[in-house]
Amino acid sequence: MRRFLILLVILLVAGAWIGQAMVEDTGYVLIAYKQTSIETSIWVLCLATLLLFAILHLLLNIFTHIRSPIESLKEWNQSRTERKAEAKAHLGLMARAEGDWWRARRMLLQAAKTSHTPTIYYLEAAEMAARLGDEKELSRILDDALKAAPQAEKAIQLSRAQFELRLGHAGKAAALTEQLIQTQQDNPQVKLLQAQLLRNNHDWKNLYPLIGELIRNKAIDDATAQEYRYLAGIGLLQNAAKEYAQLPAEQLATELRKCWNSLSFETQQLAAVRIEYLQLLLSVGKTSEAIDLLSGWLGKSWNEELLLRFSELDSGDPNGQLKTAKSWLKQQPNNAALELCLARLSQRAQLWGAAIQHYKRSLELETHAQTLVELSQLYLNLGEQNEAAVLMQHYNQPLHLPAPNAADRETRKSLVS
Repeated sequence: MRRFLILLVILLVAGAWIGQAMVEDTGYVLIAYKQTSIETSIWVLCLATLLLFAILHLLLNIFTHIRSPIESLKEWNQSRTERKAEAKAHLGLMARAEGDWWRARRMLLQAAKTSHTPTIYYLEAAEMAARLGDEKELSRILDDALKAAPQAEKAIQLSRAQFELRLGHAGKAAALTEQLIQTQQDNPQVKLLQAQLLRNNHDWKNLYPLIGELIRNKAIDDATAQEYRYLAGIGLLQNAAKEYAQLPAEQLATELRKCWNSLSFETQQLAAVRIEYLQLLLSVGKTSEAIDLLSGWLGKSWNEELLLRFSELDSGDPNGQLKTAKSWLKQQPNNAALELCLARLSQRAQLWGAAIQHYKRSLELETHAQTLVELSQLYLNLGEQNEAAVLMQHYNQPLHLPAPNAADRETRKSLVS
C-alpha cells in the first residue's frame, strides 16, 4: 500500500510537470520525405511513439505465443496423461500406507507406464514386490525401469543390489556392489551397501576404515555407527589373537596392544570392546596390566560391568586394589555394585568384618541373588551357620531376583577358594 501511494504521488507530480510544459510550449516537429511532410507538436509525436510501441509489443506477443490446434491438443493430452499417472501413484501410495502391497504395486506400475518420470514409481513398485517376496516380479520391474529410463541406470542398479542383499542373495549383491564401486565410488549409499556386506562377511579389517567415512557422509546414524564399532573392534582384537596365537605370550601381548592402539577413541570407550581386550590380556597372563587399565578407565568414566570385572581380578595385592576402589566412594556413595566390589576385595584381603558390612550395604541398596549367595557363603566359611540361616530366612520370599550368571558363579568359586 505504501509503495502504491508513493507511485501515485510520482505520477501526479510527473503529470503536472508535463502538463505545465505543454502549456508553456507545444514545440514543433517537421518530418519531410520527398514530396511528403508531416508537421506536429513534440508532445503529439511522443504520444504517437508510445502508442506505436504498445501496438507492436502486443502484436509480437500474439505471434510469439500462437500455437497450432494440433500442438494445443498434444499438450492437453500430455497433461491429462500426467494427471492420470499422478492419480494412480496417489492410490498406490495410499495402498502402501494401508499395507496392501499387491494393490500398491499394481497402481504404481500403472503410474510408471504413463508418467514422464517413471523411475521413482518403478522403484516403489519394486519395493512392494520385495515385500511380497516375489523375486521374479521384482527383477522384471527393475528391468522395465531400466528400459524406460536408461539414464537412471546407476540408481536402478544400486536399488537392485540393495534388494538382493535384503533377500539374502549375498553373492549377487556383492557382484553388483563391485560394479557400483567402480562407477560410483564416492556415493555414500554404495559405501553403506559395501559396509553391510563386509559386516555380514565378518570382514572387520575392511569394514573398520569405512565407519568414519559413513559417519561424515551421514549415511548411518549414531546407533549403527556404535554397532559397527563394537563388532569391528571385538572382531579385530579376536583376529589379532588368532593370527599371532603361535607367538610367545610376550610377543602376543605386544601385538594385542598394537591392535588396541589402532582403534579409534570412540571404539576404545565401548565397555564390551574393553572387556574383550582385558580377556585377551588375561589369557596371556597380563593380569596386572588389565587391573591398571581398569583402574584408569573407572577413574575417568564409570561403568559397573567394568567395576565387577575389577573385583574379580586378583593382583596379588588386595589391599592396594581395595584402596583404589575406596577412592571411588566419593563419586559413587550409594552404589550397590561398588559395595559388592569392596566386599569381594575385603574378603580377599581377609578383612571379614569389612566384607560383611559391604555385603550388607550392597543388599540394602539393591537386593541381588549373587550378593546374597556370596554373603551366605562367607558366613558358612567363618563357621557362622546361624547367621547364614537367618540371612537366607530373611530373604526367603518371592523377590524376583536376577539369577547369577556364569561369570558370577566363577567369581564365587574364586572367593571361596
